[in-house]
Amino acid sequence: MTKPVPVTLLMAEPAAVVDPADAETAAKLFKALADPVRIRLLSLVRQSPEGEACFCDLAEEFDMPQPSLSHHLRVLVSAGILARERRGTWSWYSVVPEPLAGLETLLRPGGPLADRRAQWS
Repeated sequence: MTKPVPVTLLMAEPAAVVDPADAETAAKLFKALADPVRIRLLSLVRQSPEGEACFCDLAEEFDMPQPSLSHHLRVLVSAGILARERRGTWSWYSVVPEPLAGLETLLRPGGPLADRRAQWS
């Protein structure tokens, strides 16, 4: 069962141009997500029961050494996409919704990076 996430609806017209600070933030997020392993990690954490996943469970999904998987998770945490909580010897990860909502605002039809006429399937 997934945990409900609050959503903010913007009623105003989007800005025509992304300001420099928002561009820096978005670039950091896009860079963190620009790897198939990180996309899968985000998806697995998002779909985890209780909305969080233990490193031990995530490691079972990947055929890679522990330091490599830790690196990918560290990139997502550093970018603010995932939060990490230590419990004993394990780390638990959860999705931070705000950064992804910011990217959605940029990419939605009519947003600063998408044509108003764009059709999303």
